[in-house]
Amino acid sequence: MSRLDQKTVANRYARAIFELAQEDGQLDQTYQELVSVRQVFLDNPSLAPLLAGVDLGIKEKQALVDQVKEGASKYVANLLQMVFDYRRMSDMVAIVDEFERRYDEKHKRVHAEVVTAVQLDETRRNQLRDNLAARLGAQEIVLNEKVDPTILGGVVVKTANQTLDGSIKTKIEQIRRLIVK
Repeated sequence: MSRLDQKTVANRYARAIFELAQEDGQLDQTYQELVSVRQVFLDNPSLAPLLAGVDLGIKEKQALVDQVKEGASKYVANLLQMVFDYRRMSDMVAIVDEFERRYDEKHKRVHAEVVTAVQLDETRRNQLRDNLAARLGAQEIVLNEKVDPTILGGVVVKTANQTLDGSIKTKIEQIRRLIVK
């Protein structure tokens, strides 16, 4: 029997918990809890390998899983236990990422990495959100801002589906290529 790839596993588990949480009216709570669980795994990169490895006995591993499950809703606690029981803890972050993708799609929310030459003020940040929302058909834009003075000015926006490059650096490079032709 072949082992399923991470994407397939993440899709299956995320779909199952997404549908259950949605049917039960617990989608927002489940989303918040899963984001917290993902952060535990991201903050502790040795956790998943430790739970999957042979360095700890099953009781010690279960005790760690129980700590992560502490205070979680039944859906999230059951998901964590099932992922542990099926030895898929190394897939946990991917499962949460896929859940978030489904959550974002349902709520028409887009995550965008925004690179500017200088820090955006609140007015420009809001204008950028409004423009992106209109252009992308989103109800909400979540910005991850980065400052990179080498782009000289303008803005570069990257979403899961596209890149919009309005940087001065890129415009100068385009002009250079035209001049060379």
